[in-house]
Amino acid sequence: MQFARVYYSANGSDTQVKAGDLFFSQGRPLLVFSWRRNGGRRVPQDAVPLDPAKLRPASSNGTIFRYEGEVGRELRP
Repeated sequence: MQFARVYYSANGSDTQVKAGDLFFSQGRPLLVFSWRRNGGRRVPQDAVPLDPAKLRPASSNGTIFRYEGEVGRELRP
């Protein structure tokens, strides 16, 4: 499990960008909107899967990414 930040387009626009939590579960990236506690651990509560092919590193230490795909309108907070 690894945590990072991801920046994604809010409305398909390059100028409107939102930041969110990026969570890797068994190597699969998830954009997390909210978290909950489960047995003392933080786990995603509301999240959507991201296409790994559209995820790009934006920092050399692997903690910041940008997502170059669509995040469905109905899935965004």
